[in-house]
Parts: sequence; structure tokens; C-alpha cells
Amino acid sequence: MAGHKYAQVRDHLLRRVRDLSVGDRLPAEGVLCDEYDVSRITLRRAVDELVQDGYLVREHGRGTFVSHPRYNLKHRERFVNEVTGFHTQLTRQGHTVSSRVTVQRRERAGARLGAALGVSPATPVVRLERLRSVNGVVHHLAESYVEGDRFPDVLTADFTDTSLYAYLRARHDVLLVRNEIVVALHRCDAREAGLLGVAEETPLLLATSCVFEPGRKPVIFGTSKLLPDTAELSFDIVADAE
Repeated sequence: MAGHKYAQVRDHLLRRVRDLSVGDRLPAEGVLCDEYDVSRITLRRAVDELVQDGYLVREHGRGTFVSHPRYNLKHRERFVNEVTGFHTQLTRQGHTVSSRVTVQRRERAGARLGAALGVSPATPVVRLERLRSVNGVVHHLAESYVEGDRFPDVLTADFTDTSLYAYLRARHDVLLVRNEIVVALHRCDAREAGLLGVAEETPLLLATSCVFEPGRKPVIFGTSKLLPDTAELSFDIVADAE
């Protein structure tokens, strides 16, 4: 709950900051704590991230002021105490996220996907691959797999302007509670290079994830192949403080 509350405060503060001018001062910490009904620890975590991203700057003895964001080109996906997708996170920050579906088909799981999703290799899955852009600029190539018999409508749904996470919540009432992520380097092949607009063998950030519902049942297995020039991954490991 602490992580969720902190994220809500952070996102609301970001929207608030976007309506202010550079140099405007935020209300005092105590005032914001009362306004959001949170502890100082929770508020400071939210403000710390906006300072880190360059939206705010602290001046000793004077307060916290609106600044120019440093990350004008790099768009950061955060992994904190809530399971949200890239689309939701960047949209919350005021960016326009769109996807071009490049693969949307039903196929056999096979051994690797079957193990990841906890199903037989013969189980049908829906493969969904999207080329994702932020503010009109190509950002990454996302590939996701879900069980075909459980989610047959994923095969025909329009994912141009929505996320798979949000779709499964809205259409199937799926509660996503855990996201296990492994990050590595990946050199793109000719097809990936053509989609991303880079040279073959260009190094990419590869994030492999498995998303679970309660009871540790895998729901989504996927990868994101990200351009290091425009993407960052941020992990925030926090003990339960509230």
C-alpha cells in the first residue's frame, strides 16, 4: 500500500508541476503532507523522484522549485510497488504513447513459453508484438504472450492506443500483483533493426518479464527490446515503511 500511495502522490505532483512555471515554489512539506494525507516519508519519496528526473530542484533553506526536466528524450519505465505497464506510466506523465501491432496471432506455446506460463507446450497462446512510440518517436519493440483459450479476444482486440495490462484488467477482471523482470543486453537482428530504424547488431536493452496474478499464476510473459538512446529502466526496492 505504501508504494501505491507514494506513486499516486508522485503522479499527481507531476501533473501539478506541469501546470506551473519554471521557478515556481511548491508548498511547504507539511502543507503537502496534510493535503495528500500522507507521511513525510511517503511525500519525500514522491518528491525525490521528481527531483531526480529534473522536474523539481531543492534549494537549501529556501524550498523546492519547479525546474527544467533533464530527460527530454529518454523515457523511463519504473518498477516499484505496483504493477503497471509502460503505456500507463508514460501516459500518466503526460506523454502520448501509441503502438503499431506487427504480430497478432495464435500459435503453439512450445517448451520455453509453456514453462514460463505454467502450461503444456501444446497449449495455444496469443503472440502480440507491438512497435511502441512516445510522442511520435519509436521507443521499443514489445512482445507479449497470453494463454489463447483463456484470452481468445486478445487475438482481435485493437492495441493501438491501449495496453495489454489495462485490457486484461478491464475485459477479464485480471488482478496483476507481481512482475518478475530480468534485464540483459541484446543485439538486434535484421528484422528488429528494420522495425526500430537502427543498424543490424545494434545493442538494445532487453527486459524479460513474467506478470502474475494472486497465487503466483503466470498471466503474461513478454520481452521489451529498448533503444538505449531513448529508454531507461528504473528499479525502486523499498521496505514497507507505512
